[in-house]
Amino acid sequence: MKKYSLLTILFVAIIGFTSCENHDFGDTNENVNGAQDPNPAALMSGAMMRYATLTGRDYLTRPALYAQYQSQTQYTDEQRYNESPASWSGYYVQTLSNLQLIVDIYSQEGDLSPALIAQGSANNQIGVATIYSSIIWKRLTDTFGPVIYENFGSDDLTPAYSQQETVYKGVIEDLKMARDMVDPSENLPTGDLIYNGDVTKWRKFANSMIMAMAIQLSEVDAAYAEAEFNAALNNEFGVIETVEEEAWFNYQNQPGFENPWTALRKADYANSKTLTDALMGTDPYGDIDSADESNNPTSNTTMDARAELFSVTADGDGLLYGRASNPDGADATKMNDTYIWREEAPLPILTSAYTYLNRAEAAALGWTSEDAEEMLEQGIIQSYESMTAYWGMASYLSDDEVVDITDEADAYASARVADASTYGILDVIREEKWIALFPNGFDAWSEWRRTGSPELAPSPAAFNEGQIPTRLVYPNSEGGLNTENYNEAVNWLTPGSDNNTSTFWWDVN
Repeated sequence: MKKYSLLTILFVAIIGFTSCENHDFGDTNENVNGAQDPNPAALMSGAMMRYATLTGRDYLTRPALYAQYQSQTQYTDEQRYNESPASWSGYYVQTLSNLQLIVDIYSQEGDLSPALIAQGSANNQIGVATIYSSIIWKRLTDTFGPVIYENFGSDDLTPAYSQQETVYKGVIEDLKMARDMVDPSENLPTGDLIYNGDVTKWRKFANSMIMAMAIQLSEVDAAYAEAEFNAALNNEFGVIETVEEEAWFNYQNQPGFENPWTALRKADYANSKTLTDALMGTDPYGDIDSADESNNPTSNTTMDARAELFSVTADGDGLLYGRASNPDGADATKMNDTYIWREEAPLPILTSAYTYLNRAEAAALGWTSEDAEEMLEQGIIQSYESMTAYWGMASYLSDDEVVDITDEADAYASARVADASTYGILDVIREEKWIALFPNGFDAWSEWRRTGSPELAPSPAAFNEGQIPTRLVYPNSEGGLNTENYNEAVNWLTPGSDNNTSTFWWDVN
């Protein structure tokens, strides 16, 4: 046993006694340079900007490759379906966390300060934060399946996951609550980079978002989805129907605020031959496994003038998809860098075209009394109009003649309605969604997983089982730090394995 001197024991006793006393250290631990008061406007802008500028494999290029909007010229692992764990922190940190903090600030007990009220009423700040968060929650669960939703923001260091059905139905309820909460007669929300505080447009956005989420459930819970779709469509606040009501994010040519595509090395990507052949309307449902034949995975037989917007060279060849190496990559047509792949080019979040096409599908499914062909036609026309309005291309040269691109919309729309009588209205609607959503790979990938349309063929040099991925693999940290809840979430997948070919609730195909 170790012996201590009396002096040592006395010293320890003195230290122990004095350490129990309370001392006022003043502002020693205060961050004098930190924000002294919460700034909801900055939180709102920060969340919107962070979400809209996320770039890289997990947040931008994987889904664009899985939807076959793009092909890789080299470094082809993603288009060959490698199973490396993905990241989701960009959705939670300074995005959903910012929006939740806005809700918390305006939900506090007692009177709000004049400074907070000046940044927007509680109803409007909470409402817009909640509506915008729906975009992120849908992206998260559509990407991974079960996610940390109900326990997000809790003090639990190992939060439980929520099943996808819980996320979808919870977000739809939140959208309805937020839509009915916002009030144009109260102080409008500041920090809104999408609609500049116009809550009447956020109401339309909320209804259109509910309709998009309801359609996504058409294969798994049709009765619920039909009821929610109709309630949103017939809601008094309306839905997105015009170009002016659409939600686009406007970028600037400033560091940290640029269009996320421009952060990528342009030489590494080209528009896929799958996409360019579909736009040219050559050989419907062509031999997509052959380099010598058409790769058109749709029923389209008509030149689509949106090819002039999407590609640097409208009639140029896209790059064959999914190959281990692509020696022709340098010559393949790229995403248009005059209108889309440039620092300040805006990108769509939710458009009138997509909303009309969702209405077309609902009508074709028998959910509504609307005319499916009329909604299809209108959706195509709106796609042309919004793309030219936001990306700025009004005309192009054809055989030395100037062609107004919107003049092409009516003829193309009529041709696609005619295709519907041959190939089926649902297939044509779903193929037109694939085109109208460009270059938003996430939503296009979700639509394809639900419907199998267009008829995309997997990479011929796949690393996985030769299947187009149906999800991304959970982050590495979840299995190691949140093991029990991670294992439970994986067991909810089909099959119960954390692979990119497992499926989840709404993906029953």
